[in-house]
This record gives sequence, C-alpha cells and structure tokens, in this order.
Amino acid sequence: MIEKQTVLVVEDDPLIREIMHDVLEDEGFCAICADSTAEAIQTMQYDRGDGITAVFADIDLGDRGGGYEVARCARLIKPDIKIIYTSGGAREDFMEERVEGAIFVQKPYSPSQVCQLLKRKLAS
Repeated sequence: MIEKQTVLVVEDDPLIREIMHDVLEDEGFCAICADSTAEAIQTMQYDRGDGITAVFADIDLGDRGGGYEVARCARLIKPDIKIIYTSGGAREDFMEERVEGAIFVQKPYSPSQVCQLLKRKLAS
C-alpha cells in the first residue's frame, strides 16, 4: 500500500481552503488545513514533522507572521519539508523572505497546477 503524502494547506480564505483540501484529497494527498499563522505553527509543532511532507501557504494571512513565518517554523521542525507559497499580490520580497528551495504560485491559480507542482517537489 502506498502511503499518502500529507500537505498542510495554510489559507485564511475559507472557500479557497476548502477547494484546495478537496482537490488535494481527490489527487491522493492527505490534506490538513489551517486558517492562520498560529494554527499552522501549532499543527506543525504537534505533528513534529512526522507526517506533514509539504506546506502550501498563503503569504498574506489575516494575522501576524503569514506564510513566510509558517515556512520558517516548518523548516526548523522538519528541514526537508517542501514549501510552496501563494499570494494574490506582487511579491518583491519573495527571494529575500522565502526559505531555500521554495517556489511561488501567483493567485489566481489552478488547484490542479498546485497538485502537479506538489507531486514534482515531493518526487525530487
């Protein structure tokens, strides 16, 4: 039996979060969702990096920190975790703020595009 890869989806828009959850599950991933920086970090700390293999995080969350903070925390817990960021705004700060090896997907994106990127990142 092939073990499902687990993706932490960090998105403060409930509709986008639900769509990404459902599409990831349909594509064979196990999706865990968080709606804030704090919830995502708490989820990573609770998981201790055992099950979560990738993080798909909105940079601009409605609270302090955002996707960059989530990714930094995730990498402290699990250094080889794969990170994909997203945002609807221009990201002049991406190269400076991102964790090494992370990629960026501009909103609006196709959920299937994100699934394909995750599959490629997790295969490498």
